Amino acid sequence: MGTCELCGADKVGTFRTKASGARVDACSRCIDRLGLEKPTPKPSEIRTKSLVAKSNIRRSSSILTKPDKELAPDFHIRIRNARKDKGWDQREFARRMNERLNIVQRTENGNRPTDNLIKKIEKVLSIELFIEIEADNTRQAGTSTSRSMTIGDVYDDLLRRSE
Repeated sequence: MGTCELCGADKVGTFRTKASGARVDACSRCIDRLGLEKPTPKPSEIRTKSLVAKSNIRRSSSILTKPDKELAPDFHIRIRNARKDKGWDQREFARRMNERLNIVQRTENGNRPTDNLIKKIEKVLSIELFIEIEADNTRQAGTSTSRSMTIGDVYDDLLRRSE
């Protein structure tokens, strides 16, 4: 018995599953509702050392490495437009993907689907949802003096720009 990391339910049976690229402990209700991949046993549930060696738990090589592509921020709009271009309603689209209608509805409303479902959508609609990662537009703020920049300095900078 544990706590579901997705809905917060206490004292429920949890399973280790993958949600949005992260491994989480989730209850079976959240797994079904969100259409997550089939759960694998948590390491704490594996009782013998021989089973630990045989488990399918993958370790990431480095937490500092970034993927080359990421899900487009407007993925749900791209999906909706591609579906409409093919002349399908949501029910037909769900049937062709062999998924439930509510999964399609949630995805088109902006809820992030699993990576496996994204790949399936890309294949059925012949579109790309993963895009190259764009560099963050960041600006280093500083002054020529030795003191740190204050909120007042930022405010003055904004006023100068608006003039």
